[in-house]
Amino acid sequence: MTSLVNRRQGMGLLAAASIAAPALAATTPNKLSLKGPYLDLTTGEGNMLAMARINGDLDLSKLKHGWYRGVLWGFRPGEAGRDLLGIRGMSSARLIPFGDKPGYTVVRRECGYYYDLKTGETVDWWVNPYNDEKVEVLHIANPQINAPIEPVVRGAKLYDDPVEAAKAPSPFLLDWTTAGDTVFTEQRSHLWAKNPLDPAVWKRESSGPMIRITDSTSYVAKLSDMQNKALTTVEHTGTWVHLRPWQPFMLMGAAEGNCGFRCFTGSATKLDDLPQDIVKLVEKRNPDFLDAPKKIEPSVPGLVRFMRDRKPAPPKAN
Repeated sequence: MTSLVNRRQGMGLLAAASIAAPALAATTPNKLSLKGPYLDLTTGEGNMLAMARINGDLDLSKLKHGWYRGVLWGFRPGEAGRDLLGIRGMSSARLIPFGDKPGYTVVRRECGYYYDLKTGETVDWWVNPYNDEKVEVLHIANPQINAPIEPVVRGAKLYDDPVEAAKAPSPFLLDWTTAGDTVFTEQRSHLWAKNPLDPAVWKRESSGPMIRITDSTSYVAKLSDMQNKALTTVEHTGTWVHLRPWQPFMLMGAAEGNCGFRCFTGSATKLDDLPQDIVKLVEKRNPDFLDAPKKIEPSVPGLVRFMRDRKPAPPKAN
């Protein structure tokens, strides 16, 4: 869920001990601000530490879990959008120090399962209403997602996006909004890159030679938690919006249109505080995803996993 730091774009983090910040005094919420007394959220260092506590736990012995639940939408020219399937899932993450420089890598396992919106039952096969074809669903199961968090944003190379990869480092600054003791922010990414699914090979799965993906994750937390130095992690809720071409398993090829996700999101340090239907589903299907990776290994993007796990579909029968 993606993303949770910027879902597919990395950032990094400075260890708490390396940030000179005043201790949190006995104060009331109306004395708190984006500038303190603990974090200055107008600086790269402050944003880095805030997002590390949102997405992980500075107590390196602890995990941080995220969860999401929402809808897969479909859009075609000349007609209204459609609710296609439900999607629910979770992630398990830990922080690993950089070692050679200030910061951490958030290492995460993430899974998600499509379900029938009427019955709530997980579906492994589904009749696509756009082509009236029964297709085998590919659920989300990413065994490793790595997201470095640091005071600067560096160009991230995903699906060989040359524009993104060429970006020079810039301060990691998010746009924060406060309302009483609530603080809000959002991270967005836009991808235009070569499609790993070659349309000459994956004729029914590939949307074309290039792929466009837009990702947006919002975070809502308590300002008093954010400015509490004693907290090694900060709980949050939010939303995840993900716009992309047709999912390859839908066998839509280069047909006009696209799909997208809209999900509620949340976090917890204990599995008991996650939606229990999601936890039980993961226990049944991917129990190892209840734990986080213990070391940094290569991430495998979803489209690359699709090519590894599937073969090109035969032509549709008349």
